Amino acid sequence: MASLAMAADAFKGCFRNWWLWLIQFLANPLLFCLFTAWLLIPVANAWHLVLNILLASFLLSAALVLQAGTLNYFYSQNRNEGAHLRDAFARALRNLFAVAVCAAVLYLLWILVGKVDAYKETLPAYVRSILPVFLRRHIGLPVFQGIFDAIVFALRWILAPGLVLPLLASASRFGFRGLRRQGLTAWKKTVFSLSYWATVVLAALLGVLATEKIMVWTPDFRTSSLAVETASVSIRALVSYLLGLCAWMLICSVVGRQARTFGEVADDLGGQSVA
Repeated sequence: MASLAMAADAFKGCFRNWWLWLIQFLANPLLFCLFTAWLLIPVANAWHLVLNILLASFLLSAALVLQAGTLNYFYSQNRNEGAHLRDAFARALRNLFAVAVCAAVLYLLWILVGKVDAYKETLPAYVRSILPVFLRRHIGLPVFQGIFDAIVFALRWILAPGLVLPLLASASRFGFRGLRRQGLTAWKKTVFSLSYWATVVLAALLGVLATEKIMVWTPDFRTSSLAVETASVSIRALVSYLLGLCAWMLICSVVGRQARTFGEVADDLGGQSVA
Protein backbone atom coordinates (compact mmCIF):
# COMPACT_ATOMS: atom_id res chain seq x y z
CA MET A 1 0.00 0.00 0.00
CA ALA A 2 2.86 2.38 0.76
CA SER A 3 4.31 1.76 -2.70
CA LEU A 4 0.95 2.51 -4.32
CA ALA A 5 0.61 5.69 -2.27
CA MET A 6 4.06 6.86 -3.32
CA ALA A 7 3.31 6.16 -6.98
CA ALA A 8 0.00 8.02 -6.69
CA ASP A 9 1.72 11.01 -5.06
CA ALA A 10 4.32 11.06 -7.84
CA PHE A 11 1.55 10.99 -10.45
CA LYS A 12 -0.32 13.87 -8.83
CA GLY A 13 2.88 15.79 -8.25
CA CYS A 14 3.83 15.89 -11.93
CA PHE A 15 0.74 18.03 -12.70
CA ARG A 16 1.24 20.71 -10.06
CA ASN A 17 3.10 23.25 -12.16
CA TRP A 18 1.72 23.97 -15.60
CA TRP A 19 4.49 26.49 -16.30
CA LEU A 20 6.96 23.63 -16.22
CA TRP A 21 4.77 21.70 -18.64
CA LEU A 22 4.67 24.71 -20.94
CA ILE A 23 8.47 25.03 -20.83
CA GLN A 24 8.90 21.36 -21.66
CA PHE A 25 6.20 21.46 -24.34
CA LEU A 26 7.83 24.39 -26.16
CA ALA A 27 11.53 23.92 -25.43
CA ASN A 28 11.87 20.37 -26.74
CA PRO A 29 10.49 21.13 -30.23
CA LEU A 30 12.58 24.32 -30.31
CA LEU A 31 15.74 22.35 -29.57
CA PHE A 32 14.76 19.82 -32.22
CA CYS A 33 14.34 22.60 -34.80
CA LEU A 34 17.72 24.03 -33.87
CA PHE A 35 19.23 20.57 -34.17
CA THR A 36 17.73 20.27 -37.66
CA ALA A 37 19.23 23.64 -38.55
CA TRP A 38 22.58 22.47 -37.19
CA LEU A 39 22.51 19.52 -39.59
CA LEU A 40 22.27 21.98 -42.50
CA ILE A 41 25.41 23.91 -41.56
CA PRO A 42 28.22 23.03 -43.99
CA VAL A 43 31.77 22.18 -42.97
CA ALA A 44 33.45 23.79 -45.95
CA ASN A 45 35.99 25.76 -43.94
CA ALA A 46 37.38 26.27 -40.45
CA TRP A 47 34.72 28.84 -39.48
CA HIS A 48 31.94 26.45 -40.39
CA LEU A 49 33.61 23.76 -38.30
CA VAL A 50 33.89 26.10 -35.31
CA LEU A 51 30.23 27.08 -35.72
CA ASN A 52 29.25 23.42 -35.84
CA ILE A 53 31.11 22.68 -32.61
CA LEU A 54 29.74 25.73 -30.79
CA LEU A 55 26.14 25.10 -31.82
CA ALA A 56 26.40 21.39 -31.00
CA SER A 57 27.78 22.25 -27.54
CA PHE A 58 25.00 24.75 -26.98
CA LEU A 59 22.27 22.31 -28.02
CA LEU A 60 23.66 19.52 -25.85
CA SER A 61 24.05 21.84 -22.85
CA ALA A 62 20.56 23.28 -23.30
CA ALA A 63 19.00 19.83 -23.52
CA LEU A 64 20.82 18.65 -20.39
CA VAL A 65 19.91 21.78 -18.43
CA LEU A 66 16.27 21.49 -19.50
CA GLN A 67 15.91 17.92 -18.27
CA ALA A 68 18.15 18.26 -15.22
CA GLY A 69 16.32 21.43 -14.19
CA THR A 70 13.05 19.52 -14.37
CA LEU A 71 14.50 16.86 -12.08
CA ASN A 72 15.66 19.59 -9.69
CA TYR A 73 12.20 21.12 -9.58
CA PHE A 74 10.59 17.83 -8.57
CA TYR A 75 13.31 17.22 -6.00
CA SER A 76 12.58 20.59 -4.39
CA GLN A 77 8.85 19.93 -4.57
CA ASN A 78 9.18 16.61 -2.76
CA ARG A 79 11.59 17.99 -0.15
CA ASN A 80 8.90 20.47 0.92
CA GLU A 81 11.15 23.29 -0.19
CA GLY A 82 10.04 26.30 -2.16
CA ALA A 83 10.15 24.87 -5.67
CA HIS A 84 11.11 27.72 -8.03
CA LEU A 85 11.73 27.02 -11.69
CA ARG A 86 14.45 29.63 -12.06
CA ASP A 87 16.44 28.20 -9.13
CA ALA A 88 15.96 24.65 -10.41
CA PHE A 89 17.34 25.43 -13.86
CA ALA A 90 20.11 27.64 -12.48
CA ARG A 91 21.27 24.80 -10.23
CA ALA A 92 21.22 22.43 -13.21
CA LEU A 93 23.39 24.85 -15.16
CA ARG A 94 25.92 25.10 -12.30
CA ASN A 95 26.12 21.30 -12.12
CA LEU A 96 26.23 20.80 -15.88
CA PHE A 97 29.49 18.83 -15.94
CA ALA A 98 28.24 16.31 -13.37
CA VAL A 99 25.01 15.96 -15.31
CA ALA A 100 27.00 15.41 -18.51
CA VAL A 101 28.93 12.57 -16.85
CA CYS A 102 25.68 10.77 -15.97
CA ALA A 103 24.32 11.39 -19.47
CA ALA A 104 27.52 9.88 -20.91
CA VAL A 105 27.05 6.79 -18.73
CA LEU A 106 23.51 6.42 -20.06
CA TYR A 107 24.78 6.80 -23.62
CA LEU A 108 27.40 4.09 -23.05
CA LEU A 109 24.73 1.75 -21.74
CA TRP A 110 22.71 2.42 -24.87
CA ILE A 111 25.72 1.51 -26.98
CA LEU A 112 26.04 -1.79 -25.11
CA VAL A 113 22.34 -2.53 -25.67
CA GLY A 114 22.85 -1.74 -29.34
CA LYS A 115 25.45 -4.49 -29.50
CA VAL A 116 22.88 -6.94 -28.13
CA ASP A 117 20.38 -5.75 -30.74
CA ALA A 118 22.82 -6.85 -33.44
CA TYR A 119 21.91 -10.49 -32.66
CA LYS A 120 18.22 -9.94 -33.44
CA GLU A 121 18.29 -12.07 -36.58
CA THR A 122 20.54 -14.90 -35.38
CA LEU A 123 20.02 -15.46 -31.63
CA PRO A 124 16.26 -16.26 -31.66
CA ALA A 125 16.75 -18.73 -34.50
CA TYR A 126 19.69 -20.36 -32.68
CA VAL A 127 17.79 -20.69 -29.39
CA ARG A 128 14.85 -22.28 -31.19
CA SER A 129 17.13 -24.65 -33.08
CA ILE A 130 18.57 -26.17 -29.89
CA LEU A 131 15.13 -26.95 -28.43
CA PRO A 132 13.67 -30.45 -28.66
CA VAL A 133 11.66 -31.21 -31.77
CA PHE A 134 8.32 -31.48 -29.95
CA LEU A 135 8.77 -27.93 -28.62
CA ARG A 136 9.75 -26.51 -32.00
CA ARG A 137 6.52 -27.90 -33.44
CA HIS A 138 4.45 -25.74 -31.09
CA ILE A 139 6.67 -22.68 -30.73
CA GLY A 140 7.43 -20.77 -33.91
CA LEU A 141 10.32 -18.43 -34.60
CA PRO A 142 8.17 -15.26 -34.19
CA VAL A 143 7.68 -16.16 -30.51
CA PHE A 144 11.42 -16.14 -29.87
CA GLN A 145 11.85 -12.96 -31.88
CA GLY A 146 9.13 -11.33 -29.79
CA ILE A 147 10.85 -12.42 -26.56
CA PHE A 148 14.17 -11.08 -27.82
CA ASP A 149 12.57 -7.74 -28.78
CA ALA A 150 10.95 -7.52 -25.34
CA ILE A 151 14.30 -8.14 -23.63
CA VAL A 152 16.04 -5.48 -25.73
CA PHE A 153 13.18 -3.05 -25.06
CA ALA A 154 13.48 -3.67 -21.31
CA LEU A 155 17.25 -3.17 -21.39
CA ARG A 156 17.06 0.02 -23.46
CA TRP A 157 14.01 1.78 -22.05
CA ILE A 158 13.61 0.37 -18.53
CA LEU A 159 16.84 -0.96 -17.05
CA ALA A 160 19.36 1.54 -18.48
CA PRO A 161 17.44 4.76 -17.71
CA GLY A 162 16.11 3.30 -14.46
CA LEU A 163 19.65 2.75 -13.19
CA VAL A 164 21.07 6.10 -14.31
CA LEU A 165 18.24 8.57 -13.66
CA PRO A 166 18.57 8.51 -9.83
CA LEU A 167 22.26 9.38 -10.18
CA LEU A 168 21.37 12.06 -12.71
CA ALA A 169 18.90 13.57 -10.24
CA SER A 170 21.52 13.67 -7.47
CA ALA A 171 24.13 15.11 -9.85
CA SER A 172 21.76 17.80 -11.10
CA ARG A 173 21.01 18.81 -7.53
CA PHE A 174 24.38 18.46 -5.79
CA GLY A 175 26.93 18.22 -8.60
CA PHE A 176 29.69 15.68 -8.15
CA ARG A 177 28.81 15.40 -4.45
CA GLY A 178 25.71 13.57 -5.59
CA LEU A 179 27.91 10.83 -7.05
CA ARG A 180 29.78 10.14 -3.81
CA ARG A 181 28.97 7.78 -0.94
CA GLN A 182 25.78 9.47 0.24
CA GLY A 183 24.45 9.75 -3.28
CA LEU A 184 25.23 6.09 -3.99
CA THR A 185 23.42 5.10 -0.79
CA ALA A 186 20.35 7.02 -1.92
CA TRP A 187 20.71 5.39 -5.35
CA LYS A 188 20.58 1.95 -3.73
CA LYS A 189 17.38 2.87 -1.92
CA THR A 190 15.84 4.00 -5.18
CA VAL A 191 16.76 0.99 -7.32
CA PHE A 192 15.41 -1.36 -4.66
CA SER A 193 12.05 0.40 -4.65
CA LEU A 194 9.23 -1.52 -6.32
CA SER A 195 7.13 1.61 -6.80
CA TYR A 196 10.01 3.27 -8.62
CA TRP A 197 10.44 0.42 -11.09
CA ALA A 198 6.67 0.10 -11.58
CA THR A 199 6.59 3.77 -12.57
CA VAL A 200 9.56 3.34 -14.91
CA VAL A 201 7.84 0.41 -16.62
CA LEU A 202 4.60 2.39 -16.94
CA ALA A 203 6.45 5.39 -18.39
CA ALA A 204 8.29 3.18 -20.90
CA LEU A 205 5.07 1.55 -22.06
CA LEU A 206 3.30 4.88 -22.29
CA GLY A 207 6.08 7.04 -23.70
CA VAL A 208 7.77 4.56 -26.04
CA LEU A 209 5.63 1.57 -26.90
CA ALA A 210 2.29 3.41 -27.10
CA THR A 211 3.75 6.25 -29.13
CA GLU A 212 5.32 3.81 -31.59
CA LYS A 213 1.99 2.06 -32.04
CA ILE A 214 0.19 5.37 -32.60
CA MET A 215 2.71 6.62 -35.16
CA VAL A 216 2.44 3.48 -37.30
CA TRP A 217 -1.32 3.79 -37.54
CA THR A 218 -2.35 4.98 -40.98
CA PRO A 219 -5.65 5.81 -42.64
CA ASP A 220 -6.99 3.72 -45.49
CA PHE A 221 -4.95 5.05 -48.42
CA ARG A 222 -7.52 3.72 -50.91
CA THR A 223 -10.17 6.17 -49.71
CA SER A 224 -8.26 8.92 -47.87
CA SER A 225 -7.18 12.22 -49.35
CA LEU A 226 -4.04 14.26 -48.85
CA ALA A 227 -5.84 16.48 -46.36
CA VAL A 228 -7.00 13.46 -44.34
CA GLU A 229 -3.52 11.95 -44.31
CA THR A 230 -1.96 15.27 -43.29
CA ALA A 231 -4.47 15.69 -40.46
CA SER A 232 -3.91 12.10 -39.41
CA VAL A 233 -0.15 12.35 -39.13
CA SER A 234 -0.40 15.74 -37.39
CA ILE A 235 -2.85 14.48 -34.78
CA ARG A 236 -0.90 11.26 -34.23
CA ALA A 237 2.35 13.19 -33.85
CA LEU A 238 0.77 15.58 -31.32
CA VAL A 239 -0.79 12.76 -29.29
CA SER A 240 2.49 10.82 -29.33
CA TYR A 241 4.42 13.88 -28.22
CA LEU A 242 2.00 14.53 -25.35
CA LEU A 243 2.20 10.90 -24.25
CA GLY A 244 5.99 10.99 -24.34
CA LEU A 245 6.02 14.27 -22.40
CA CYS A 246 3.60 12.88 -19.83
CA ALA A 247 5.78 9.79 -19.39
CA TRP A 248 8.91 11.91 -18.93
CA MET A 249 7.26 14.21 -16.38
CA LEU A 250 6.01 11.18 -14.46
CA ILE A 251 9.52 9.75 -14.40
CA CYS A 252 10.95 13.08 -13.22
CA SER A 253 8.34 13.25 -10.47
CA VAL A 254 9.04 9.78 -9.10
CA VAL A 255 12.82 10.20 -9.43
CA GLY A 256 12.63 13.52 -7.59
CA ARG A 257 10.58 11.90 -4.86
CA GLN A 258 13.08 9.07 -4.53
CA ALA A 259 16.13 11.37 -4.78
CA ARG A 260 15.15 13.22 -1.63
CA THR A 261 16.66 10.28 0.26
CA PHE A 262 20.04 11.80 -0.59
CA GLY A 263 19.33 14.66 1.81
CA GLU A 264 17.94 12.26 4.40
CA VAL A 265 21.03 10.04 4.17
CA ALA A 266 23.30 13.06 4.40
CA ASP A 267 21.49 14.08 7.58
CA ASP A 268 22.18 10.66 9.06
CA LEU A 269 25.81 10.41 7.96
CA GLY A 270 27.00 13.97 8.18
CA GLY A 271 24.85 15.49 10.89
CA GLN A 272 23.37 18.12 8.57
CA SER A 273 21.71 18.29 5.22
CA VAL A 274 23.77 19.12 2.15
CA ALA A 275 20.73 20.43 0.31
